Amino acid sequence: MKKRIGDILTEMGFIDNVQLEMALSETKKTGAMLGDILLRLDWVTEEQLQMAIGVQSGAQILDTESVKVDYELITKIPQKFVSSHGIFPFEKEGTVLKAATANPFDVVAKDELSRMTGCRVETFIASKEWVSKAIELYYKTALTIDNDIESIIHTAGLGEGEFEESNVVMLFNLLIDKGYVLGASDIHIVPDTNLVRVYYRIDGVLNQQYLLPKSFQQSIVTRCKIMADMDISNPNIPHDGRINYLGGAAQFDMRVSTFPTQLGETVVMRLLIYSKVVGDLERLGFEKEDLARFLKNIRRPYGLILSTGPTGSGKTTTLYSALMTINSSHVNSMTIEDPIEYVIPTIRQTAVNPKAGLTFENAFRAAMRQDPDIILVGEIRDQETAELAMRASITGHLVLSTLHTNDAASAINRLLDLGVNANIVASSLTMIVAQRLLRKICPHCSTMVPTGSEDKKAFVRNGLEPPVELPKANGCDNCRQSGYRGRTGIYEVLEVDRAIEELIFNGALHSTIEDAAIKSGTSLLLKQALKKAVNGETSLEEVFRVAAYA
Repeated sequence: MKKRIGDILTEMGFIDNVQLEMALSETKKTGAMLGDILLRLDWVTEEQLQMAIGVQSGAQILDTESVKVDYELITKIPQKFVSSHGIFPFEKEGTVLKAATANPFDVVAKDELSRMTGCRVETFIASKEWVSKAIELYYKTALTIDNDIESIIHTAGLGEGEFEESNVVMLFNLLIDKGYVLGASDIHIVPDTNLVRVYYRIDGVLNQQYLLPKSFQQSIVTRCKIMADMDISNPNIPHDGRINYLGGAAQFDMRVSTFPTQLGETVVMRLLIYSKVVGDLERLGFEKEDLARFLKNIRRPYGLILSTGPTGSGKTTTLYSALMTINSSHVNSMTIEDPIEYVIPTIRQTAVNPKAGLTFENAFRAAMRQDPDIILVGEIRDQETAELAMRASITGHLVLSTLHTNDAASAINRLLDLGVNANIVASSLTMIVAQRLLRKICPHCSTMVPTGSEDKKAFVRNGLEPPVELPKANGCDNCRQSGYRGRTGIYEVLEVDRAIEELIFNGALHSTIEDAAIKSGTSLLLKQALKKAVNGETSLEEVFRVAAYA
């Protein structure tokens, strides 16, 4: 016999027998579900109720922050059906259809979905609110954006005549909503000779999406600058700002930059979607052994930890995720950034403002007087900041920061080039993590192909057994014909042990330090990327595009 949800909640210690009896009495009076009554009375949380439903039904709880929606399903399954049953199909793997619902016992919905798609339906538990918002976003927003944009262009007479303010607002919001739905990290609005091009950076690659009439250019740029609290009176200099966006898709922050060109101002908007970026370290792509070493070092009470790589390689994501892993009510965590990327509750965050006299250097000095345990410095750019960070790490503080170098060992040379004493570098550094982001192969359209003889040599050179077959990216509607969907990280984790400390102190060459790191367990970026290809996570073409020269 299946246990009742109230009994499960009681056994799990979330409610007591008195609360259960009172809630059951309320259900008899109102006809409402027991779970809804308990939520309304604030006797259980949404997470606790989901855990109990999971025990009762055997269904898994959905990780809503990492869901990737299959857009093809949206076109095949009617909105009326998903709305009436409160079920949201989000992914298809072979003959299995995955769907989110707050009620995994709705057999009618599962049977009807199976009939529509010819698939076996596997349900995942999510809150009613999340399911409702997902349906709203992907059915009412995603499928109508293109039509709405075309309608605005047509209404404006294809660029002829005045572009009404209401249309400006609507078009600007639609462009942002589209970026959110596509999972874009950046939106580019670029003026051309006779038109305006709109690009979205998806999985690290720019994709042109819309061509707007030239007459829209100034109105769109002005709208953006007003929302970002920028000076609209001077278009001949770069401007920076921030928008807290609340639109049809979701609410999130955007970092905005304008830049003057001969054809007008170009606009780039970075979508700062905290829940999609900052999260569990295990989701970032670390190898098991590297993750263990990374966790060991960030849990130390002191030391300097550096994340290195080019712009867009995920350094900020890694450090924020590390900070969220070790932050607690018992430590004072502070950040000094330029600018603040994601607002995190319980962490004291500061944005530098050189015009007002608040630089990384003097902000760091002031932060040290605030009794910090952990300090995240957005970037080490000069000798003064580097030395402050290192002295703080030596005197009982954990310091996290970034550097722009190609690999882990190069970070040591970079610090020495800044003029920092080798003895201080050797005694303060505890770990350096170089990283890159690889596009993941689309599971819907990838095929396996034999590994070429030349390609096999790359595996042998990196100490790996060459695979017989490797995945090949093809392209389908699910991945916008790119062959890839989503990204994962590759990480070169260098722990500064006694041997490497001595090498730093003696001014050893980059290659000598790298060899010592490999001997102590560091796996270089190219090798990490090749492992991803062997595991079927990416293609060899993507490996060479990202990591061949790392």
